[in-house]
Amino acid sequence: MTTTSPRIEDYPWGRMEWLVDYASHPAAKSSLAKMVIAPGADTPLHRHDNCSEIMHVLAGTVELFVGEGAPLPLGIGDTSVVSAYTSHSLRNTGKEDAVLILSYSAANRAFTALST
Repeated sequence: MTTTSPRIEDYPWGRMEWLVDYASHPAAKSSLAKMVIAPGADTPLHRHDNCSEIMHVLAGTVELFVGEGAPLPLGIGDTSVVSAYTSHSLRNTGKEDAVLILSYSAANRAFTALST
């Protein structure tokens, strides 16, 4: 068993803290991250072509946009799954940071930005 400190990636909308992925644990078959979205911020529209994504809200409120559908409101304790190849984005609708745990079915998830 090995442990490492999270690898942090900062973005204009917030940050990703990679708890487990291929970079930290090359034998991993999946990945796990903590996402923090600033109040009022949106993640870019994107998709993952090699994995599904599970998101669980730990703090705050967000809207999940999937494909062309209406936004899905998510709050503390809510969980949602986005299938591979499906476009999606998140918006923090609250006045405080939204914090989510994300699980991907691949250790080295593919990310395709569909907007900036």
